Amino acid sequence: MTETVTLKVAMMCGGCEGAVRRVLNNMPGVQKVDIDLPSQKVVVTGDVTQDAVLQTVAKSGKKTELWPQ
Repeated sequence: MTETVTLKVAMMCGGCEGAVRRVLNNMPGVQKVDIDLPSQKVVVTGDVTQDAVLQTVAKSGKKTELWPQ
């Protein structure tokens, strides 16, 4: 089942974005990762759960939370 998870991730530069993209692209089930660096918005699409995506991005060392509704 395809889910879309939207997060706010504290990223300041292209290196931060690259680190987040790397951990997500290595995550099983991820089909697509869209990152908007200026707004610090990360959208993950795939056969994933919200908790699993949060935990995976946290491994990059960046402050991570769900995108405010």
